[in-house]
Amino acid sequence: MEFVPTDGRQVYCSSQHRIDSNNDKRKVIDAIERNFTSRVKNNEKILIKIIGSPFYIKNGFTHTFFLEHEYYDFETYHTIEYDEATNREIHFCYNHGIFIIDAEKKYLKIIIKEKNED
Repeated sequence: MEFVPTDGRQVYCSSQHRIDSNNDKRKVIDAIERNFTSRVKNNEKILIKIIGSPFYIKNGFTHTFFLEHEYYDFETYHTIEYDEATNREIHFCYNHGIFIIDAEKKYLKIIIKEKNED
């Protein structure tokens, strides 16, 4: 069936087709957002697991090997903040952040974001 618009602003032949098209567009955006949120939450779970590990508790840092072993995605994080004292970049996955303390040895430090109390 061919659609011939009767007005220059008319894009869809019916309001239901407009609704269906917008729903299809929204599904694509929602899938992207769900995928990102899932990866960030998984990263945070890994950071929580590592920060509670005996190695981390004993040494106060972790090695990239441990994060890679848990399938930590270094390219996915929620926000970036900078430590004012050291000017280091901290990648946060919600409340848990990670930053490099020794690039050569691949040592990383995990921190927990302080909650603002009003």
